Amino acid sequence: MADTEDDKLREEHWRGAIPLKLELHEDEVTTIPGPVPLFIHAPRLGYLPQVADRALDHFRSVLPPGNDQPWFEYKGVPLKWHIPTGVLYDLLSSGECPWELTIHFRLYPENVVLPFSGDETLQSSYFNSIKEAAFVLGGSSSAVMSMSQKGQDAMWVNVKECDHRSFWENVEKLEITQASKNRLPLRLYLRRNVFDTILGWKSVEYVSKSFQLNQQLEGEDRGECLTIGDVLQQAIPTLTEEQTRRAKVTMAGVEVDLKASVESMYKHLRNPDLWLYICILMVA
Repeated sequence: MADTEDDKLREEHWRGAIPLKLELHEDEVTTIPGPVPLFIHAPRLGYLPQVADRALDHFRSVLPPGNDQPWFEYKGVPLKWHIPTGVLYDLLSSGECPWELTIHFRLYPENVVLPFSGDETLQSSYFNSIKEAAFVLGGSSSAVMSMSQKGQDAMWVNVKECDHRSFWENVEKLEITQASKNRLPLRLYLRRNVFDTILGWKSVEYVSKSFQLNQQLEGEDRGECLTIGDVLQQAIPTLTEEQTRRAKVTMAGVEVDLKASVESMYKHLRNPDLWLYICILMVA
């Protein structure tokens, strides 16, 4: 059977990757000269710790004694590993390619970043997220909570390997992808200021909520289509109409129009945890 246009869009979405240039922090280098950087592609829909093993293999010979606990830094600020890599790039970078990050294996910043102890931590975080999305979509997360460990492991492998066909086959068995409650799970990240060592994550506002699809909208000839602009106004009421018009709105690396349908964007650009991530940058 030939692939539909939706299938092709979904495949391209899952194939997305961020080229990274990883350099080991100078305080963790024990040799002269130091190691060469590691150039690697990180899946857009994945998480930074997924490339940590490759990085450890690359830098292991120059590390000082101690326990290996990877974490990543951009512009002197530790990055939050539970946010998808593509979202971090769209939200924080200036579009540089490759994206230059510093990697550490010592002195884990527990005051800034959630504790992390390996792939099991990442998998647990992912399933907590998909449980929340299932509750928004259908009013219950029982289908996800009742999955066997074998089923969870298989789905997690699908995510890590960017195997979208097997993933959606597994998800469809759970019957959680339809918005039976006419609600969609959306996560919005707004950056108003420069991201640096002074402001860091204080420059970012975060909203995670469900949006009703069949709500009554103000204005003439609006119809029933909930738009990205509607979402911004409802989720971030501190944004003025002028600020909303000037905002750069990105999903999955694609800049979208404020008039775009939320339902259509969700259908094509949702992440494997079934949330649609929206990055908003205030353009001067």
